[in-house]
Amino acid sequence: MIVNFDKYIDSRHAKLSKFDSIESLYGTNKDTCISMWVADMDFNPPQSVITALQKEVTHGVFGYYGSNKSFVNSVKIWMKRRHDWDISEEWCSVVHGVNSGIGMGLRAFSAPGDEVLLFSPIYYSFFNTIKNNERVAKEIPLKVVNDQYEVDFNELDKRLSGKEKIIIFCSPHNPGGKIWDIETLTTLADFCRKNDIIIFMDEIHHDLTYSDKTHTTFLKAVPEAEDMSVLFTAATKTFNIAGCHTGTTIIPNPKLRSIYDQEHAAFGKTPNRFGMIMTEAAYREGEEWLDQLMHYLEKNKNIFTTAMKSLNKVKVFDLESTYLAWVDFSKLNISEEKLRNMLIEEAGVAPSFGSGFGKAARNFARFNLACRREILDLAINRLTKTFL
Repeated sequence: MIVNFDKYIDSRHAKLSKFDSIESLYGTNKDTCISMWVADMDFNPPQSVITALQKEVTHGVFGYYGSNKSFVNSVKIWMKRRHDWDISEEWCSVVHGVNSGIGMGLRAFSAPGDEVLLFSPIYYSFFNTIKNNERVAKEIPLKVVNDQYEVDFNELDKRLSGKEKIIIFCSPHNPGGKIWDIETLTTLADFCRKNDIIIFMDEIHHDLTYSDKTHTTFLKAVPEAEDMSVLFTAATKTFNIAGCHTGTTIIPNPKLRSIYDQEHAAFGKTPNRFGMIMTEAAYREGEEWLDQLMHYLEKNKNIFTTAMKSLNKVKVFDLESTYLAWVDFSKLNISEEKLRNMLIEEAGVAPSFGSGFGKAARNFARFNLACRREILDLAINRLTKTFL
Protein backbone atom coordinates (compact mmCIF):
# COMPACT_ATOMS: atom_id res chain seq x y z
CA MET A 1 0.00 0.00 0.00
CA ILE A 2 1.31 3.45 -0.92
CA VAL A 3 1.50 5.74 2.09
CA ASN A 4 0.52 9.39 1.59
CA PHE A 5 2.91 11.38 3.76
CA ASP A 6 1.54 14.60 2.24
CA LYS A 7 -1.88 14.00 3.81
CA TYR A 8 -3.09 16.97 5.84
CA ILE A 9 -3.60 16.14 9.52
CA ASP A 10 -4.57 19.01 11.83
CA SER A 11 -2.92 18.06 15.14
CA ARG A 12 -2.86 21.48 16.79
CA HIS A 13 -5.54 20.49 19.30
CA ALA A 14 -4.51 16.84 19.75
CA LYS A 15 -2.63 17.34 23.05
CA LEU A 16 0.78 17.20 21.38
CA SER A 17 3.75 18.78 23.12
CA LYS A 18 5.06 20.33 19.91
CA PHE A 19 1.97 22.57 19.78
CA ASP A 20 0.81 22.83 23.39
CA SER A 21 4.21 24.00 24.68
CA ILE A 22 5.14 26.40 21.91
CA GLU A 23 3.58 29.42 23.63
CA SER A 24 5.19 28.80 27.03
CA LEU A 25 8.62 27.92 25.60
CA TYR A 26 8.79 30.30 22.66
CA GLY A 27 6.23 32.98 23.40
CA THR A 28 4.54 32.48 20.06
CA ASN A 29 1.30 31.14 18.60
CA LYS A 30 0.90 27.54 17.41
CA ASP A 31 -1.42 28.71 14.62
CA THR A 32 1.16 31.01 13.03
CA CYS A 33 4.61 29.66 14.00
CA ILE A 34 5.87 26.43 12.38
CA SER A 35 6.76 23.92 15.11
CA MET A 36 10.01 22.15 14.19
CA TRP A 37 11.45 21.50 17.64
CA VAL A 38 10.04 18.26 19.10
CA ALA A 39 11.52 15.03 17.71
CA ASP A 40 8.34 13.35 16.58
CA MET A 41 6.73 13.25 13.15
CA ASP A 42 3.57 14.74 11.67
CA PHE A 43 2.55 11.45 10.07
CA ASN A 44 0.23 8.61 11.01
CA PRO A 45 2.10 5.46 12.11
CA PRO A 46 1.84 2.23 10.10
CA GLN A 47 -1.71 0.97 9.65
CA SER A 48 -0.72 -2.15 11.63
CA VAL A 49 -0.31 0.02 14.73
CA ILE A 50 -3.69 1.69 14.30
CA THR A 51 -5.38 -1.66 13.62
CA ALA A 52 -3.82 -3.21 16.73
CA LEU A 53 -5.07 -0.33 18.88
CA GLN A 54 -8.53 -0.51 17.34
CA LYS A 55 -8.67 -4.22 18.17
CA GLU A 56 -7.61 -3.48 21.73
CA VAL A 57 -10.23 -0.76 22.17
CA THR A 58 -12.93 -3.01 20.73
CA HIS A 59 -12.01 -5.72 23.23
CA GLY A 60 -12.36 -3.08 25.93
CA VAL A 61 -10.53 -4.70 28.86
CA PHE A 62 -7.36 -2.79 29.71
CA GLY A 63 -5.77 -4.75 32.54
CA TYR A 64 -2.12 -5.16 33.42
CA TYR A 65 -0.05 -6.47 30.54
CA GLY A 66 0.81 -10.17 30.83
CA SER A 67 3.61 -12.18 29.22
CA ASN A 68 6.07 -10.11 27.19
CA LYS A 69 7.37 -13.16 25.28
CA SER A 70 5.69 -12.21 22.01
CA PHE A 71 6.86 -8.61 22.34
CA VAL A 72 10.49 -9.54 22.98
CA ASN A 73 10.37 -12.02 20.11
CA SER A 74 9.28 -9.18 17.81
CA VAL A 75 12.31 -7.15 18.95
CA LYS A 76 14.57 -10.10 18.23
CA ILE A 77 13.08 -10.61 14.76
CA TRP A 78 13.37 -6.89 13.95
CA MET A 79 17.01 -6.69 15.01
CA LYS A 80 17.88 -9.66 12.81
CA ARG A 81 15.84 -8.55 9.80
CA ARG A 82 16.67 -4.85 9.86
CA HIS A 83 20.15 -4.85 11.42
CA ASP A 84 21.46 -8.37 10.81
CA TRP A 85 22.09 -8.63 14.55
CA ASP A 86 21.35 -11.86 16.40
CA ILE A 87 20.20 -11.22 19.95
CA SER A 88 18.85 -13.48 22.69
CA GLU A 89 15.45 -12.78 24.16
CA GLU A 90 16.91 -12.97 27.65
CA TRP A 91 19.05 -9.91 26.89
CA CYS A 92 15.98 -7.70 26.56
CA SER A 93 14.26 -5.65 29.23
CA VAL A 94 11.19 -3.51 28.54
CA VAL A 95 11.46 0.05 29.88
CA HIS A 96 9.29 3.18 29.79
CA GLY A 97 11.35 4.75 27.01
CA VAL A 98 15.07 5.19 26.45
CA ASN A 99 15.45 8.12 28.83
CA SER A 100 13.80 6.18 31.64
CA GLY A 101 16.03 3.21 30.90
CA ILE A 102 19.12 5.40 31.04
CA GLY A 103 18.00 6.89 34.34
CA MET A 104 17.75 3.41 35.85
CA GLY A 105 21.15 2.59 34.40
CA LEU A 106 22.72 5.62 36.06
CA ARG A 107 21.45 4.43 39.44
CA ALA A 108 22.51 0.86 38.76
CA PHE A 109 26.09 1.53 37.69
CA SER A 110 27.12 4.75 39.43
CA ALA A 111 26.70 6.70 42.65
CA PRO A 112 25.77 10.31 43.41
CA GLY A 113 28.69 12.56 42.55
CA ASP A 114 30.11 10.25 39.88
CA GLU A 115 30.85 11.74 36.49
CA VAL A 116 29.08 10.79 33.28
CA LEU A 117 30.86 11.53 30.02
CA LEU A 118 28.95 13.15 27.16
CA PHE A 119 30.28 14.13 23.75
CA SER A 120 28.60 17.47 23.11
CA PRO A 121 26.53 18.60 21.43
CA ILE A 122 24.23 15.79 22.50
CA TYR A 123 20.53 15.17 23.12
CA TYR A 124 19.48 17.71 25.75
CA SER A 125 17.42 15.39 27.96
CA PHE A 126 20.56 13.54 29.05
CA PHE A 127 21.73 16.59 31.00
CA ASN A 128 18.52 16.68 33.05
CA THR A 129 18.50 12.93 33.62
CA ILE A 130 22.08 13.05 34.92
CA LYS A 131 21.43 16.08 37.11
CA ASN A 132 18.19 14.69 38.53
CA ASN A 133 20.05 11.53 39.55
CA GLU A 134 22.71 13.60 41.33
CA ARG A 135 25.46 12.62 38.91
CA VAL A 136 27.76 15.10 37.16
CA ALA A 137 27.61 15.61 33.38
CA LYS A 138 31.09 16.02 31.94
CA GLU A 139 31.09 17.45 28.42
CA ILE A 140 33.77 16.57 25.89
CA PRO A 141 33.34 18.68 22.73
CA LEU A 142 33.19 16.91 19.40
CA LYS A 143 35.40 18.33 16.66
CA VAL A 144 34.05 19.33 13.26
CA VAL A 145 35.64 17.74 10.18
CA ASN A 146 34.16 18.25 6.69
CA ASP A 147 30.77 19.43 7.99
CA GLN A 148 30.38 16.51 10.37
CA TYR A 149 31.39 15.62 13.89
CA GLU A 150 34.29 13.41 14.90
CA VAL A 151 35.26 12.16 18.35
CA ASP A 152 38.44 13.74 19.70
CA PHE A 153 39.88 10.91 21.78
CA ASN A 154 43.03 12.91 22.56
CA GLU A 155 40.89 15.64 24.15
CA LEU A 156 38.96 12.98 26.02
CA ASP A 157 42.16 11.52 27.45
CA LYS A 158 43.33 14.95 28.65
CA ARG A 159 40.13 15.65 30.55
CA LEU A 160 39.82 12.44 32.53
CA SER A 161 39.61 12.87 36.29
CA GLY A 162 39.18 9.24 37.35
CA LYS A 163 35.63 9.90 38.57
CA GLU A 164 34.02 8.84 35.30
CA LYS A 165 31.85 5.73 35.58
CA ILE A 166 29.64 5.88 32.47
CA ILE A 167 29.73 7.33 28.98
CA ILE A 168 26.48 8.02 27.10
CA PHE A 169 26.93 7.82 23.36
CA CYS A 170 24.36 8.48 20.60
CA SER A 171 24.64 6.20 17.59
CA PRO A 172 23.48 7.60 15.22
CA HIS A 173 24.28 10.98 16.67
CA ASN A 174 21.62 13.38 17.92
CA PRO A 175 21.67 16.26 16.98
CA GLY A 176 24.30 15.96 14.23
CA GLY A 177 22.81 13.02 12.34
CA LYS A 178 26.21 11.33 12.13
CA ILE A 179 26.56 7.59 11.50
CA TRP A 180 29.74 6.59 13.31
CA ASP A 181 32.19 4.35 11.48
CA ILE A 182 33.30 1.07 12.98
CA GLU A 183 36.79 2.46 13.68
CA THR A 184 35.31 5.14 15.95
CA LEU A 185 33.11 2.63 17.76
CA THR A 186 36.06 0.27 18.24
CA THR A 187 38.27 3.06 19.57
CA LEU A 188 35.50 4.07 21.96
CA ALA A 189 35.27 0.51 23.27
CA ASP A 190 39.05 0.29 23.71
CA PHE A 191 39.11 3.59 25.57
CA CYS A 192 36.32 2.56 27.93
CA ARG A 193 37.89 -0.81 28.65
CA LYS A 194 41.23 0.84 29.47
CA ASN A 195 39.54 3.29 31.85
CA ASP A 196 36.90 0.94 33.33
CA ILE A 197 33.96 2.96 32.02
CA ILE A 198 30.58 1.45 31.14
CA ILE A 199 29.10 2.38 27.75
CA PHE A 200 25.45 3.42 27.49
CA MET A 201 24.71 3.24 23.77
CA ASP A 202 21.59 5.15 22.69
CA GLU A 203 20.47 3.72 19.34
CA ILE A 204 16.94 5.09 19.26
CA HIS A 205 17.50 6.52 15.76
CA HIS A 206 19.20 3.45 14.28
CA ASP A 207 16.32 2.62 11.90
CA LEU A 208 16.24 6.13 10.41
CA THR A 209 19.13 5.88 7.96
CA TYR A 210 19.40 7.09 4.37
CA SER A 211 20.37 5.22 1.23
CA ASP A 212 23.94 6.51 1.01
CA LYS A 213 25.13 5.40 4.46
CA THR A 214 24.92 2.17 6.46
CA HIS A 215 24.51 2.04 10.21
CA THR A 216 25.93 -0.94 12.10
CA THR A 217 24.59 -1.49 15.58
CA PHE A 218 27.34 -1.09 18.17
CA LEU A 219 27.41 -4.59 19.63
CA LYS A 220 27.37 -6.19 16.19
CA ALA A 221 30.25 -3.94 15.10
CA VAL A 222 32.21 -4.42 18.33
CA PRO A 223 31.02 -7.68 19.95
CA GLU A 224 33.99 -7.68 22.32
CA ALA A 225 32.34 -4.70 24.07
CA GLU A 226 29.42 -6.84 25.30
CA ASP A 227 30.88 -7.16 28.79
CA MET A 228 30.83 -3.40 29.39
CA SER A 229 27.85 -2.13 27.39
CA VAL A 230 24.16 -1.41 27.84
CA LEU A 231 22.27 -0.67 24.63
CA PHE A 232 19.02 1.32 24.53
CA THR A 233 16.58 1.36 21.65
CA ALA A 234 12.89 1.78 20.82
CA ALA A 235 10.40 1.81 17.98
CA THR A 236 9.10 5.21 19.04
CA LYS A 237 11.17 7.45 16.74
CA THR A 238 11.06 4.96 13.88
CA PHE A 239 7.28 4.65 13.68
CA ASN A 240 6.12 7.95 15.25
CA ILE A 241 4.70 6.41 18.43
CA ALA A 242 6.70 8.44 20.96
CA GLY A 243 3.67 8.90 23.19
CA CYS A 244 3.60 5.17 23.99
CA HIS A 245 6.78 5.55 26.12
CA THR A 246 8.09 2.05 25.50
CA GLY A 247 11.67 1.03 24.82
CA THR A 248 14.01 -1.92 25.07
CA THR A 249 17.25 -2.21 26.99
CA ILE A 250 19.57 -4.87 25.53
CA ILE A 251 22.29 -6.25 27.82
CA PRO A 252 24.19 -9.34 26.60
CA ASN A 253 26.47 -9.62 29.65
CA PRO A 254 24.74 -11.57 32.47
CA LYS A 255 26.58 -9.74 35.27
CA LEU A 256 25.59 -6.29 33.97
CA ARG A 257 22.09 -7.57 33.26
CA SER A 258 21.68 -8.81 36.83
CA ILE A 259 22.76 -5.43 38.25
CA TYR A 260 20.42 -3.58 35.90
CA ASP A 261 17.52 -5.93 36.62
CA GLN A 262 17.84 -5.29 40.36
CA GLU A 263 17.46 -1.56 39.79
CA HIS A 264 14.61 -2.18 37.36
CA ALA A 265 12.82 -4.32 39.93
CA ALA A 266 13.24 -1.60 42.53
CA PHE A 267 11.82 0.97 40.12
CA GLY A 268 8.90 -1.25 39.09
CA LYS A 269 8.71 -3.42 35.97
CA THR A 270 5.06 -2.99 34.94
CA PRO A 271 5.05 -2.21 31.20
CA ASN A 272 2.77 0.15 29.31
CA ARG A 273 0.08 -2.10 27.83
CA PHE A 274 -0.64 0.12 24.84
CA GLY A 275 3.05 0.77 24.19
CA MET A 276 3.75 -2.95 24.03
CA ILE A 277 0.90 -3.52 21.60
CA MET A 278 1.89 -0.60 19.36
CA THR A 279 5.57 -1.49 19.31
CA GLU A 280 5.02 -5.14 18.49
CA ALA A 281 2.60 -4.30 15.68
CA ALA A 282 5.13 -1.84 14.23
CA TYR A 283 8.04 -4.28 14.39
CA ARG A 284 6.06 -7.15 12.89
CA GLU A 285 4.28 -5.32 10.08
CA GLY A 286 5.73 -1.82 9.71
CA GLU A 287 8.79 -2.39 7.56
CA GLU A 288 7.21 -1.43 4.22
CA TRP A 289 5.87 1.78 5.80
CA LEU A 290 9.38 2.57 7.09
CA ASP A 291 10.95 2.06 3.67
CA GLN A 292 8.49 4.53 2.16
CA LEU A 293 9.04 6.95 5.04
CA MET A 294 12.81 7.03 4.52
CA HIS A 295 12.32 7.68 0.80
CA TYR A 296 10.08 10.64 1.66
CA LEU A 297 12.40 11.95 4.38
CA GLU A 298 15.42 11.70 2.10
CA LYS A 299 13.73 14.07 -0.33
CA ASN A 300 12.91 16.43 2.55
CA LYS A 301 16.50 16.26 3.72
CA ASN A 302 17.88 17.06 0.27
CA ILE A 303 15.48 19.96 -0.26
CA PHE A 304 16.23 21.49 3.15
CA THR A 305 20.00 20.98 2.92
CA THR A 306 20.20 22.56 -0.52
CA ALA A 307 18.18 25.56 0.67
CA MET A 308 20.27 26.09 3.82
CA LYS A 309 23.53 25.91 1.90
CA SER A 310 22.37 28.82 -0.26
CA LEU A 311 21.93 31.12 2.73
CA ASN A 312 24.45 33.73 3.84
CA LYS A 313 26.89 32.49 6.51
CA VAL A 314 24.66 29.53 7.43
CA LYS A 315 26.10 26.00 7.55
CA VAL A 316 24.08 22.79 7.67
CA PHE A 317 25.63 19.50 8.74
CA ASP A 318 25.50 16.54 6.38
CA LEU A 319 22.54 14.51 7.58
CA GLU A 320 23.34 10.79 7.47
CA SER A 321 20.56 9.63 9.77
CA THR A 322 17.53 10.91 11.71
CA TYR A 323 15.08 13.54 10.46
CA LEU A 324 16.71 16.27 12.56
CA ALA A 325 18.78 18.81 10.64
CA TRP A 326 21.56 20.53 12.58
CA VAL A 327 22.25 24.09 11.41
CA ASP A 328 25.15 26.33 12.45
CA PHE A 329 24.39 30.07 12.56
CA SER A 330 27.56 31.03 14.46
CA LYS A 331 29.20 32.84 11.51
CA LEU A 332 26.46 35.45 11.68
CA ASN A 333 28.22 36.73 14.82
CA ILE A 334 24.99 37.49 16.64
CA SER A 335 23.84 36.65 20.15
CA GLU A 336 21.67 33.64 20.83
CA GLU A 337 18.90 36.01 21.85
CA LYS A 338 19.12 37.74 18.46
CA LEU A 339 19.13 34.40 16.64
CA ARG A 340 16.10 33.32 18.64
CA ASN A 341 14.29 36.53 17.69
CA MET A 342 15.14 36.12 14.00
CA LEU A 343 13.86 32.54 13.92
CA ILE A 344 10.78 32.90 16.11
CA GLU A 345 9.64 36.47 15.53
CA GLU A 346 10.89 37.19 12.01
CA ALA A 347 10.80 33.79 10.30
CA GLY A 348 8.01 32.26 12.36
CA VAL A 349 9.87 28.94 12.71
CA ALA A 350 10.48 27.26 16.09
CA PRO A 351 13.45 24.83 16.17
CA SER A 352 15.26 23.40 19.18
CA PHE A 353 17.99 25.89 20.11
CA GLY A 354 21.56 24.72 20.42
CA SER A 355 22.40 25.82 23.96
CA GLY A 356 20.32 22.99 25.36
CA PHE A 357 22.58 20.46 23.61
CA GLY A 358 25.73 21.59 25.41
CA LYS A 359 28.28 24.36 25.72
CA ALA A 360 29.64 23.77 22.23
CA ALA A 361 26.29 24.37 20.52
CA ARG A 362 25.38 28.01 21.11
CA ASN A 363 24.05 29.66 17.95
CA PHE A 364 23.07 26.29 16.51
CA ALA A 365 19.52 25.07 15.96
CA ARG A 366 17.94 21.67 15.25
CA PHE A 367 15.06 21.49 12.76
CA ASN A 368 12.61 18.60 12.53
CA LEU A 369 12.12 17.68 8.84
CA ALA A 370 9.51 14.96 9.45
CA CYS A 371 6.63 17.06 8.18
CA ARG A 372 4.65 17.12 4.99
CA ARG A 373 6.38 18.82 2.07
CA GLU A 374 4.01 21.80 2.07
CA ILE A 375 5.10 22.73 5.60
CA LEU A 376 8.77 22.17 4.79
CA ASP A 377 8.55 24.46 1.76
CA LEU A 378 6.82 27.12 3.84
CA ALA A 379 9.52 26.93 6.51
CA ILE A 380 12.28 27.16 3.89
CA ASN A 381 10.64 30.22 2.31
CA ARG A 382 10.45 31.93 5.69
CA LEU A 383 14.06 31.07 6.58
CA THR A 384 15.28 32.22 3.18
CA LYS A 385 13.59 35.62 3.51
CA THR A 386 15.13 36.06 6.96
CA PHE A 387 18.71 34.85 6.39
CA LEU A 388 19.49 35.28 2.68
